[in-house]
Amino acid sequence: MFREERCDFCGECLFRCKYMDFNREEAAREFAGLVRGENKPWLSDCITCFACNEICPRGARPFDLILEKIEARGTYVDPKILQAFRKRFAPAEEFKRPEIRSPVLSLCTIEPNLPFPLEGRLFRDFQVVRGRHFFCNVLFPHLGNESILREGLGPLVERYASLGAGEIVFVHDDCYSLMAGIAPMYGIELPFRPVHVFEYLVRFLKENRKDITPLRLRAAYQRPCASRLTPWKDPLLDEIFRLIGVERVSRVFDREESLCCGQDMKGMVKRGVKFPGLREKNVRDAVQSGAQAMVYLCPMCLDAMGPSCTRAGLKNHMVIDLCRLALGESPGGGT
Repeated sequence: MFREERCDFCGECLFRCKYMDFNREEAAREFAGLVRGENKPWLSDCITCFACNEICPRGARPFDLILEKIEARGTYVDPKILQAFRKRFAPAEEFKRPEIRSPVLSLCTIEPNLPFPLEGRLFRDFQVVRGRHFFCNVLFPHLGNESILREGLGPLVERYASLGAGEIVFVHDDCYSLMAGIAPMYGIELPFRPVHVFEYLVRFLKENRKDITPLRLRAAYQRPCASRLTPWKDPLLDEIFRLIGVERVSRVFDREESLCCGQDMKGMVKRGVKFPGLREKNVRDAVQSGAQAMVYLCPMCLDAMGPSCTRAGLKNHMVIDLCRLALGESPGGGT
């Protein structure tokens, strides 16, 4: 939620936004007007990437206010489409707690979107939970709605808590960001420790150093938007790359300066229409920085950017699959 008492109306949130065109003075004035309740036409241009929350030097969470105003307008996406998506991800049957006999790995609902199954050594000992009962709802802020996420958070935490696991590893960045970044903001205490897949991968790779063959690959990383909510895990990716012999190239659009992948969500958000050339600018930056590949954590980022990267001569890899390659496995099964 927006913390007005922390905001000094410096305008940094809108001034540094890569999708708005305000100078610093204009940015400060425009955001102050938003706080006063003025209706701002630029709300429809927001790309819902959470970046201004990370950018804000005082932790005022300006995106939370922007999202509140977008939801109140109710025009970011067609309300009928919003409700159709809500129905699509709502559980169709009553939750039945699975018997848990091993460490827990959450896949939310992203498994069909992963380019390769989660096979091989990395997750062999895990019991996987997946499906609509474990859907995180972080999709909905991207569709201009925060209420659906907030309403579903308590019941979702209860379902995870019922598993009785001391820690749960989250493959989906949105899920981890919800548990580690958003839940505490709402005052929800977790009876388990959320573990990002990066943390787990670092742990596994260190324990199996002798089996690693360095990949000797120069790669750019496409940072998911949800990572804006939990930026403290970025050094973990650097450690993963170091362990598997991947050089994360230094480029303009990385880390706090990263660009949204431009995923249009089946034309609902129309980022490509609002910001033509966004994806091409991102890919060109990676190529000019000497990258041989674009690396992803989010499968939706891969879906959005993969074809453009391929045309530019970049290989496309998921972080997990690079780890498997370094361990001598072939993503998709086998060794």
